Amino acid sequence: MDSAKNILNEEDDVDLTPMIDVTFLLLIYFMVTTMLKQPEAELSIQLPGKPQSSDITPMDMLNVKIGDQGEVYLNGSEIEDGLDFEMPDLVSNLKVQKGMRDQLISSGAKTKAEAELKVQIESSGIAEHQSAISVLNACSEAGVEKVTFSF
Repeated sequence: MDSAKNILNEEDDVDLTPMIDVTFLLLIYFMVTTMLKQPEAELSIQLPGKPQSSDITPMDMLNVKIGDQGEVYLNGSEIEDGLDFEMPDLVSNLKVQKGMRDQLISSGAKTKAEAELKVQIESSGIAEHQSAISVLNACSEAGVEKVTFSF
């Protein structure tokens, strides 16, 4: 009984030194590996805004409308391959438009701000999302860089 009393009366000592060492090592690790956020003022991004000169009159955007059943209209004219995911007719129309506008820019008749091809996509509320993705893929394949959505 005496030995059981001695065991119950003994107090265990916990050495906190290794735990403190590990805590400091973790703190140092996270301080070294953390990347500080770069202030937005140092980023070289040009945000959209008003054009610098007011005499710039950009050419009209191309309007692509997606109907309820996924049919595609370009400036009011129906594209025959609206239900085809590849949309070769839309791609060829966009390439022709882009080529004409690029020719105006390269000849100096218009500036890039005036003649750059911009596409506005208007999708029906009940059209499948795949139709909008197919139109975006067609724009990408045609080299269109400026695409907006309208509701």
